[in-house]
Amino acid sequence: MTHYMDRLRNRLAAGADRIRQLGGAAPARTGAALAMRVLLVGAAVVAAVVSSAALYGLFYRLYVPQLVHQAPVHLQYAANGTAAEVSFVAAAHYKFLSTSQAYTVALDLHVPASETNRALGVFMVELELRDRRGRAVHRSARAAMLPYRSVGVRALQTLVRAVPLALGLADESTWLHVPLLERAFDRHFTPITHAHVALSKPVQTYAASVTIRAQFSGLRYWMYYWRLPTALLFVAAAVAWQLVLAAVAWSVLESYARARAAPAAPRADGQHAELLALGGQRGSGLESSGLDSPEPKTPSLPGSPLVRALSFLDRQSAPSDSEADEQSVPDGSSQPQSLRRRASGRRADDN
Repeated sequence: MTHYMDRLRNRLAAGADRIRQLGGAAPARTGAALAMRVLLVGAAVVAAVVSSAALYGLFYRLYVPQLVHQAPVHLQYAANGTAAEVSFVAAAHYKFLSTSQAYTVALDLHVPASETNRALGVFMVELELRDRRGRAVHRSARAAMLPYRSVGVRALQTLVRAVPLALGLADESTWLHVPLLERAFDRHFTPITHAHVALSKPVQTYAASVTIRAQFSGLRYWMYYWRLPTALLFVAAAVAWQLVLAAVAWSVLESYARARAAPAAPRADGQHAELLALGGQRGSGLESSGLDSPEPKTPSLPGSPLVRALSFLDRQSAPSDSEADEQSVPDGSSQPQSLRRRASGRRADDN
């Protein structure tokens, strides 16, 4: 009885030490796991922000076209009229307009306020947008004239600007803006590459240019004229979606890992039950063979799973009762009663 009580006390002491060791190591492992989780979340947030910003930049470059395309016009004055060929791109096969974007086309003329131009009155401006083969894609003709100013107004303006005009800081000229096309779309198979400009009268000019300007609307309008708010909103939405998808993927992978590790526990429990059953068979065999000991059995342990697990581990590492009896009996004086009874029975049979 004393021997079994000593073994029970040793097992309980070993279990208490093991519990203290686990309790001391748990905070360290918990802190390391928390630090690792914080590091992973921070890396995920940084990667999501960088990828969202790069994605928005790429989307902006592909979706929002260039706002203004401008090409100079070199008018050729001839007896049959004033005209010019305007090239928008260096190569004829290059496409520079978006087919899903509406454009306005205008002719800008820098003309002197001369008596000749005032005498011309109204004149016609013709424009043809052509493809690489010279076929007309869009055609327009609009009327234009210099803004009218009376003699008194011109004299007053000249008097007010007398000093700048005398010093060469100003000149007597004006800009004519002639709108020619509104909401013009480029075509996919016949893209615009150049234009033909013609004036019905030989207007005196300092310079001229054709301006193609995009008319942004909808999302393109907000992305171009409200760049920072749109970019912040897009990046925030993209980061939120990426974090949600990352959380879902993490939960799925964690569930998969737990599912793969779960079948190991039933096998261990089955092995434990098999060992207990084997131990019961061995005990019943010993009782049937007459080698039972009159000493009391090992007291039953509490039903706690932790105590049963510790008892099982200690039972596997500790020597069996027969080995302990053999080691603890150096001579025959302290042999168990069952062995002495068998030995006395054999001597009686011999006699």
